Amino acid sequence: MKKMKILVIGASGLLAGPVIRKLDEKGFELRLFSRSVNPSMFINEYDIVQGDLFNQDDLQKAMTGCSAVHISISTNDDVAATGIIVNMAREKGIRLISMVSGCTVSEEYRWFKFIDEKFRAEQLIMQSGIPYFIFRPTWFFESLEMMVRNGKATILGHQTELYHWVAADDLGKMVANAYSIEGAENRIYYVYGPERYGMKEMLEKYISKLHPEIEKVSVAPIPVLKIMAFLTRNRTLKYAASLFGYFEKVKEPVIPEQELSRLGKAEIDFETWVKSKITEA
Repeated sequence: MKKMKILVIGASGLLAGPVIRKLDEKGFELRLFSRSVNPSMFINEYDIVQGDLFNQDDLQKAMTGCSAVHISISTNDDVAATGIIVNMAREKGIRLISMVSGCTVSEEYRWFKFIDEKFRAEQLIMQSGIPYFIFRPTWFFESLEMMVRNGKATILGHQTELYHWVAADDLGKMVANAYSIEGAENRIYYVYGPERYGMKEMLEKYISKLHPEIEKVSVAPIPVLKIMAFLTRNRTLKYAASLFGYFEKVKEPVIPEQELSRLGKAEIDFETWVKSKITEA
């Protein structure tokens, strides 16, 4: 596939960095866009535009001169954000658009607001008339640090399901491969790592390597968290309780191996990933 200039929307986010690195390694020209993105976040120099995607002038400035758009965002209104991006993409003659979604996004689970937003955002892209890639990753190793706060490691709810935990670098590799392979367009790609762990077991392994001062992983019951969120009017806690309550009920989809390997299988296991984090530290 001919190399193109790709606009990465949400470039300062947790999952954008590895995508940017892998696209750069493939030789793509990049423009990075978010409200807080700045050159100090990256080793290499990039074309950077700071702005708000809900501001038409900012988005137009960012998209002008690009051939493709990669969306790596999480907002309170993914549908509105994606709609604005798709409309501008049509206006600017964008040739490819990609999006990071989630592995449980489906019609079946639209009863949960977060999933409904992602599902509807996916539909906007698929119905846009622009060739697309949609990536549905499972849980990332990088999310484990969010479960460590104030010297404590805590799981919200009784999480019993197993997940193919994946490294953000493997997502980046798959995104870059999709943009490099002819005929990869107009598909949904699941991003699963090579090993399966329960959430509590995964967090225990994580703290043993990176937070050895923490002796155990605690479990906070969802009903108690919801009461606390209501009494304190803590929206962040309310959202977290709802999200983990959802994952108490929903399983990671079973995806055939052949489908998982279309863009090259995710290869980074936990030990490899955590060694890289220890080296960085």
